[in-house]
Amino acid sequence: MNKIALCTIHTEKPYYIKEINRNIYSIEELAYYLYNYLYLVEEGFFNDGLLEYIAEELNQPAIAAGIRTIIDNKGGLGEKVAFVIKNSGYYSERESEKLENHLVMLSSKTAAERIKAKADMLMDTGKYNMAINYYNSILKKSVNKELPERFYGDVYNNLAVAYTRLFEYEEAAAAFRCAYRLNNSSESLESLLLCSLLQGDEERLKIDQKKYGISDTVVNRLRSEVIRRKVHIQSEWNEDKEGDFVKKCKKEYVVEINS
Repeated sequence: MNKIALCTIHTEKPYYIKEINRNIYSIEELAYYLYNYLYLVEEGFFNDGLLEYIAEELNQPAIAAGIRTIIDNKGGLGEKVAFVIKNSGYYSERESEKLENHLVMLSSKTAAERIKAKADMLMDTGKYNMAINYYNSILKKSVNKELPERFYGDVYNNLAVAYTRLFEYEEAAAAFRCAYRLNNSSESLESLLLCSLLQGDEERLKIDQKKYGISDTVVNRLRSEVIRRKVHIQSEWNEDKEGDFVKKCKKEYVVEINS
């Protein structure tokens, strides 16, 4: 957007959105969330609690009534999202049309692709446990043969990255190994070797180096990368930051996958 938009009403009572661990206080903030975090929005998002909040706290009874009408008419999630975006006044007509086009494109995606997009977005917002659950939900289901092997390789790769963010290197290494088998990506392979280096598992490193034909030059480069990272961690990390990180992980919501 290239303009400044003022909030219609900024209430003191927040509405908590667990997927991004944030409170919203206005219809504009709700519209922003729906527009920018579309893949995190599920059918149950537009519940009675949210509609009551929109009508009473945000003083937008027309928007709440419009959503209820869509629900009564068995309208889809995209229709509800588009209705809020259009009627919030926060986005321009051109931006609203862009969203509608994106919703049409989204409807053509497979369930696995939509779940991966949601997991990727959770990764971006630091919700690693939630992302892991979604990635695993894809892998537990039957393979969709309409999707290329590369897709599943990328799912394994991103799952592995999520594990590394939680310092679970054994789980990460197993996922990186599956990722490389499917996507043949040098990034996945090097990440696999980094897991062994970070754990100090020289035996596993030698096995993988021989198995995948990795040169000593590549391994030495990765060793230098590990040293650099450890120096950075030692200089930046302290007990307070470690405590905050642990608290954040404990507070993170672990979702149940029902689809």
